[in-house]
Amino acid sequence: MNNRSKLSFIIIGRNEGWKLTKCLKSVFKTIKENNLSESEVIYVDSKSSDNSITRAKQFKEVKLFQISGQCNAAIGRNIGAKESTGDTLFFIDGDMEIQSDFLPMVYSEMHGLKYSFVSGQWINFNYSSDGSLISKEEFLSENYIDEKKFTTGGLFLIKRDIWDSVNGMKTKMRRSQDLDIALRLAKNGIFLYRKKELLAIHHTIPYTEKTRIWKMLFSGDQLYRIVLLRENFLNKYEWKIFLRGNYTFIILLLSILFSIIFNNLLLLFIYLGAVITRTLLRKERNLRLFLTNIIYFPIYELALFIALFMFLPKNKELKYYKVQ
Repeated sequence: MNNRSKLSFIIIGRNEGWKLTKCLKSVFKTIKENNLSESEVIYVDSKSSDNSITRAKQFKEVKLFQISGQCNAAIGRNIGAKESTGDTLFFIDGDMEIQSDFLPMVYSEMHGLKYSFVSGQWINFNYSSDGSLISKEEFLSENYIDEKKFTTGGLFLIKRDIWDSVNGMKTKMRRSQDLDIALRLAKNGIFLYRKKELLAIHHTIPYTEKTRIWKMLFSGDQLYRIVLLRENFLNKYEWKIFLRGNYTFIILLLSILFSIIFNNLLLLFIYLGAVITRTLLRKERNLRLFLTNIIYFPIYELALFIALFMFLPKNKELKYYKVQ
């Protein structure tokens, strides 16, 4: 009888192109260098219009699925988990290149996953919107410590029974689905254990890139900050996240309230002052970014205010098929 643990690598992606090839190569390198005899690799594609499916097919061992209904990261990860057979789930975004020497620190086939919910550090290789490499972050191990967190990104390992205990990710969450599951687990006393060692290289477009900033706003992706708040309204950890990242939104609400109470629209300038201060406190300081943020934050936070009452997304079905 085989009592070894089985590890399921679950990769999600959309139009990742060469990044997906790097990701898959890093996964199979990890399997080979760690002599894993019980593992599987699953790739769930979100209707890619590039050659991602063809690239995935070049790896014969990959179990390949394509979403046929609505797409988002939560749907992709839930499909991967549903189709997997391992007792440990390793979730990876298709633009990430994992480091093979990390796995033995948290997992062995003899004993399974050492932690209920675990991740490591990653560094960004930043690209422009046309695919040109802009910069590479340097990994400095002395900057990190092992610590418990109530947040996560799209890169983590989790025991299947822990994943099942909260029914995976909420498919209504087009964004912030990873934060949502981490918050729900933290509320149940299960925290992400983030190790100080490097787990992956992330090939990405910076979140401060102008095109990406406005695309996320006008696509409605940023509105899921409000959905996250509503879904976890009584969770103290969510309030820590929200107040840290959206304190000017709270100031906006108070400014609107006081301007109505005192019938004085000049009180709204308190909010404008808060936005200017927030922009000046950011690490990146240049005139272009300053002017962008002065315009961006009021539009974004007014949209959040409207979304608080009117944006009510529903859970989506898992519609997909296996690619032969």
